[in-house]
Amino acid sequence: MLTMLVVDDEIYALRGITQGIDWGDLPFTDILEARDAAEAKRVLESRQVDLVVSDIEMPGDNGLELLRWIHANRPDTLTVFQTGHARFDYAREALQLGCFDYVLKPVDHDLLKDIVSRAVTEIQTRRQRQAFEETLATYRSQWAAQLPILVERFWQDLLAERIPLAPERLNRQLESYGIPFRADGRVLPVLLSVEEWSVELDARDESIMEYAVRKAAVEMIPGEHAGTALQDRGDLNLLLLLLGPDEQVDRQALLERCGQYVEACQSYFHSRLSCYVGQPVRVEELSASLDGLLQMERSNVTASQSVLDVSQGVEGAAVSGGAGALLPSFADWAVLLDNGAQEELQKQLEDAVRRLQEQAASRETLEQFRFGLLHLLYQTAHRKGVSVYESLTVTELNDPQVLRSPQLLLQWASRLIGKTAQAFQDRQKDTSAVIAKIHAYILENLEKDLNRDDIAKSVYRNPAYLSRLFRKETGLSLSEYITQQKIDRAKRMLTETNDKISNIAEGLGYYHFSYFAKLFKKMTGLSPQEYRKKHQTL
Repeated sequence: MLTMLVVDDEIYALRGITQGIDWGDLPFTDILEARDAAEAKRVLESRQVDLVVSDIEMPGDNGLELLRWIHANRPDTLTVFQTGHARFDYAREALQLGCFDYVLKPVDHDLLKDIVSRAVTEIQTRRQRQAFEETLATYRSQWAAQLPILVERFWQDLLAERIPLAPERLNRQLESYGIPFRADGRVLPVLLSVEEWSVELDARDESIMEYAVRKAAVEMIPGEHAGTALQDRGDLNLLLLLLGPDEQVDRQALLERCGQYVEACQSYFHSRLSCYVGQPVRVEELSASLDGLLQMERSNVTASQSVLDVSQGVEGAAVSGGAGALLPSFADWAVLLDNGAQEELQKQLEDAVRRLQEQAASRETLEQFRFGLLHLLYQTAHRKGVSVYESLTVTELNDPQVLRSPQLLLQWASRLIGKTAQAFQDRQKDTSAVIAKIHAYILENLEKDLNRDDIAKSVYRNPAYLSRLFRKETGLSLSEYITQQKIDRAKRMLTETNDKISNIAEGLGYYHFSYFAKLFKKMTGLSPQEYRKKHQTL
């Protein structure tokens, strides 16, 4: 509830506002009176006042001097001023000092009530923002003090397949980190795809709120199962349900909890997101399972703020232990594929298959070779943010005929490597084209209130995927880039035109001038007026 203070040295004008207007439909618990600026200051010092409606022309300290005092001592209090036609220069000065609005005398009560109604909306908006900032500050503190860095790094390394999967060694690491999971268990992955924030956040605060989203996922989704949340090296937000080898999951209940989580994120974190729910898989299959979820996310351009269920797990492959001297170093091959050295990789592939043929390799060895190559493809694709299923089909990947002979294995491996390398090249070209289209779209629509959904629709991409892609390629979040471009255009207009500063702000979608001025000074170090005075050449 709110408190309003009315200040006027004319008793009839004062009572006309406090008692002659029906304020019953606005959330005021108290409407106070003061006959001059000195009395108003005493009221403001003794209690919280949300809105001051004051005359400018008063004996003693006038309304402008009261406004300066309010800014210095009660900066959260909004002000509305009354002024006569003869002293309109007072109203202009009041606006420059940051008052919310003004009304001309004699006061039109309906007009004043409309202005006060808008002021109430502004106060409530500020309160909501302050509450959100307090929530943000709370999670910022928790993020800094409680983030389990070592555990998250362990899962990041495991997802990137940099941790040996030998059961005994893996179990020792799990036990040392206090992770309630065993090497013979299964993992059910859930991709938490953040599509949009309904408030503007810079890159740092967005990272902090993503931490809050992950923390909430651990609290709401696993139910009776163990779970952990993390952000992998590709900025994917993930929840992993950690299951025993025979532990069953009530699928319907899990999907319902995911739906409740999606709604809660909208309400408490101003975040619109979707959950992509996988199937339980063994640890060595986890990377491939995530590829399937990513493919599902990239293909989704219509179902926003949803829970999407993968109908079956995506089967991946990992290198089997005890490969023997016949098998090549797939890690070295991954470097070649990653760097686009396809000709050298093809030469080493042919040499390796020739050795298999010369030494009459067994079917088991051929199978180990096949698993090693699949592991190489999944690992490299995941590192580049590409799904192998963009260029290869499940049939191609799992063709059982390739194990009949080394020659068939060579043909199969050459075909898969060639298609994957081409997909990497095409993706890089496509990424460059998409980023260029985004730049153009933003520059053409700076006057609008741009958001991730509009931008994603313009290039036919999923919003969450597009946001990660843009940050990876440019080093900026979409909101930071949009703000940067708007301020750059404002700087040009301030130096190249004589347009009113308020008109320039509105033309860039900033309808609250004080917010624009504050943002401009934060970006340039100067107020708009100071910048124009310093740089204008007209």
